Amino acid sequence: MIDSPISRYRKYWNEIVNYQNILSCLHWDMEVTMPSNGSEERAAQVTQLSSLCHKIFISQDFERLIEGASNYIHKISPPEKILLERELQILQRERDRAIKLPIHIVENFANTTSLAHSVWVSAKKNQNFKEFQNSLNDIVNTSKEIAELYGYKNERYDALLENYEIGMTGNMLSNLFADLKKSIIPIVEQAKTYSNPFPHHISMQKQRHFNERLPIALGLPKNSFRLDVSAHPFSTSLGRYDKRITTRYYENDPLSSIFGVLHETGHSLYEYGLSQMNDYPSPLTNAVSLGLHESQSRLWENQIGRSKAFWEYYYPIILKDFELSGSILSFEDLFNFVNTTSKTKIRVEADQITYNLHIILRFEIERDLISNNLSVSELPEIWNSKMKEYFDLEIQNSSEGVLQDIHWSSGLFGYFPTYTLGNIYSAQLFHCFINHHGDFWNDVKKAGNFSKLLNWLNKNVYQKGKIFDPTDLIQDVTGQPPNSSYLIEYLKTKQQEVG
Repeated sequence: MIDSPISRYRKYWNEIVNYQNILSCLHWDMEVTMPSNGSEERAAQVTQLSSLCHKIFISQDFERLIEGASNYIHKISPPEKILLERELQILQRERDRAIKLPIHIVENFANTTSLAHSVWVSAKKNQNFKEFQNSLNDIVNTSKEIAELYGYKNERYDALLENYEIGMTGNMLSNLFADLKKSIIPIVEQAKTYSNPFPHHISMQKQRHFNERLPIALGLPKNSFRLDVSAHPFSTSLGRYDKRITTRYYENDPLSSIFGVLHETGHSLYEYGLSQMNDYPSPLTNAVSLGLHESQSRLWENQIGRSKAFWEYYYPIILKDFELSGSILSFEDLFNFVNTTSKTKIRVEADQITYNLHIILRFEIERDLISNNLSVSELPEIWNSKMKEYFDLEIQNSSEGVLQDIHWSSGLFGYFPTYTLGNIYSAQLFHCFINHHGDFWNDVKKAGNFSKLLNWLNKNVYQKGKIFDPTDLIQDVTGQPPNSSYLIEYLKTKQQEVG
């Protein structure tokens, strides 16, 4: 399709993707290497580039190219024709939403959130919510304005959810989470808590040596990723062969950094798989939803990283890297701690059973915040109250409470529910995989070989991109719509494994 309407449209799209990757690079640098005094200029840079991306995406030039590609499709034969029709359908849906946002709103939101990042970091360090309150209030007000511009049928929060999970609503989540909560509480009550078995502090250097092998072992090409340190673990894609992963280190709990790497590697494996699709980059070679994205990070973190086979392979390696003996750190103590269940104040440190309660808490708070049922100034009080209700824990300061997550400083309202959706999707996908690959655990235990799973995910999830909407993708892969029963069954099984 040399110099065809399709190739001209794709060339324009490629320019947009290049700008988006540059923007991702600026964000990555802001959280990993940028000195704190650079925040004001960085905010201006991010604002200008965000505005440029928005203008290009909604421009009449792009619209004409899309129309030309649409008119040309009839000359193309199936199955390529079907994929192009879906591609342009997805693109039009996204442009219809983007066009609703005036340039000044996009610029204001980019500037406000960029400046808010360093304010949040400082406020968290100082355990002072009031330091961050005004910035967050500006972000919330702009988010409400954006939701109004998008439009919605039932509630304002639905308009923001649509950015992350197509077709999802606050009411749907409320019903789903209510059922899940009822099922999880009895599991939590019966679960066992195990103490940290590491006898002394493990240096960041030792942990990093162990962690650096994990992305490669799981399947990321050695020369296509970086592993760095940030205040909050994250991953991002800066291009087809450039995936960035971060974690954070605690010398008294090395598992924190390990599971951070496993989680973020799961995201990067998905992004790498998407970038290997035919016709990359195109609107179809993006993640279908944040719920699906989180399903990949949670699958590698939990179904794999907390499995007995995983640790049977890595146990001797961790003893060597951490300079420990089996008499000091027994396999049983390590495996029990990996799967311990205990009520914690910090979401990213939560076990796989109680984790969903952390998400439900955040979902309820931000839904009320966007719906004007809660003010920003009331956040610490309501947060502390819900932590007492759900976990029977007393919050001592804002850093271990309302300031612990980066998401709201980035304006990501509607993002948190995708974590629990990811847990539901991951359990269902892995159940389907293991039914067809019963010998997989032997590969892991004996050789640390995860290729069967990676190949299966690449074929059934990564290479599907946005060909299906999220719930349709789950149906296509597993033969059933999303079903939380697989998550409940998985958690019950994990509870029986330890002890």
